[in-house]
Amino acid sequence: MDFIAHLCEINIMEINMKKLLLSTSVFLALTANSNAQDISVSTSVDYVSDYVFRGVSLADSAIQSGVEASLGSFTAGAWFSTGVGDTSSTAGDEVDLYASYSFSLSDLVSTDVGITYYHYPQGGGLFETDGGGAGTYEIYTSLGFDLPLSPSASAYYDLTLEAFTLEGGVSHSIPAGDKTSFDLGATLGLVDGDGFSYEYGSASASLGYSLSDDVSVYFGATYALNSEDMLNLEKSLNGNPKDSLLFFGAGISAGF
Repeated sequence: MDFIAHLCEINIMEINMKKLLLSTSVFLALTANSNAQDISVSTSVDYVSDYVFRGVSLADSAIQSGVEASLGSFTAGAWFSTGVGDTSSTAGDEVDLYASYSFSLSDLVSTDVGITYYHYPQGGGLFETDGGGAGTYEIYTSLGFDLPLSPSASAYYDLTLEAFTLEGGVSHSIPAGDKTSFDLGATLGLVDGDGFSYEYGSASASLGYSLSDDVSVYFGATYALNSEDMLNLEKSLNGNPKDSLLFFGAGISAGF
């Protein structure tokens, strides 16, 4: 029976992925037909030794990929994460669909508003929520400032979990040659939900190298913190809380 159930889960995931790929293909085809010269497309593939999202580890290690298309001020994309190590009970695999609109408030301030659907295939079908087990819908807005350290501030509200997140960040890139850069970043955030709240933070450093004008690779490390010892949710529930974690990542990205 376990084998049959496993086959059913695989078939459901295959059907959901086909729907997702079809939706993405339709979007790209429609935007391409409207004004192909103005469209920019980017893709990426990454490996992370631990998948940490807003201070919570969702998978011990994961392969992640994404595709994004922009037309003027509009952007839409899909992002995938597949756990390849011991994954938590909450979200081993993940598919995110998002769309946003960006505009400038002044010469120094730009903003972005959008919506994201987070889907967890092991919890149910695509576009389902099941109280958050299969997926959640989130709206957000962010501000970016054309200032030293490129400060940013973002606010998110998860409509399914009724959780509010406020996050601030800074970043800086140091050229280390014609094709190489040393990139630094830091974030601080607060999550306040129905019956739970915590603060989180991270500091990251990475080395990037441009293989060409359109293709680049990177290798980096991130140190993550969680105020409530919830960094690894599954271990916390089993009585082995963790409040900090160092993990590594490497990837390649291309734009055209």
